[in-house]
Amino acid sequence: MRPGPVRSFLLFMAIPMILVGLVMLCPSCSRKKKISCEVLYDTNGLRNGDLMFRNGHGYESRVVTDLSSGCYSHIGIAYHDGIRWCVIHAVPGEVEKGEKEFLKCEAIGDFFRPDRAKAGAYARVECSDSVAEAAALHALRLVQRNVLFDNQYDLDDTSSLYCTELVRLVYSGCGIDLCADRWHRAPLFTKKPVIYPEDIWHSPLLSTKKPFETSR
Repeated sequence: MRPGPVRSFLLFMAIPMILVGLVMLCPSCSRKKKISCEVLYDTNGLRNGDLMFRNGHGYESRVVTDLSSGCYSHIGIAYHDGIRWCVIHAVPGEVEKGEKEFLKCEAIGDFFRPDRAKAGAYARVECSDSVAEAAALHALRLVQRNVLFDNQYDLDDTSSLYCTELVRLVYSGCGIDLCADRWHRAPLFTKKPVIYPEDIWHSPLLSTKKPFETSR
């Protein structure tokens, strides 16, 4: 049986960490934890194409941040739909079991929902407003085309996309390489390079980086 998206995600992210003993599964892993903080995101001054980062509560997020030595496990693209600020992103595990996992454009409040995010930040790519808007509109077109989440984490195949792959694709289409030579490998799962949110966070092409405060 072919593994589902969440299982593929866990295999992809967890195998190397298991090998070095950084992830330990125990009965408490399945217990629902009390959410004690909220990301106080700020939309003042945002523009289409700004990058939205978050870190989640689950052990999947812990694996990503540990493997990349980073603060954030997920990334999306800011877009104003004429009514509200949204985030365009690709993520597994946020649909009902059996449903297909497409790229999505959702309200920024849902992206930073307390049960999904314990930390957040935004970053601005050093480019004109028109270039950033073109990147955001490219991402929106991919949502409208019902592009699926990339369970294979394959940068060579853009018919489906994972979160950092989406950001890399739409900005590279504008002539901006946000990753350069920053990437990782996932031993025993794929020989191909993998991009983590931290690889984009450290891009010298980001002119502004601002972590959001959280409530406690």
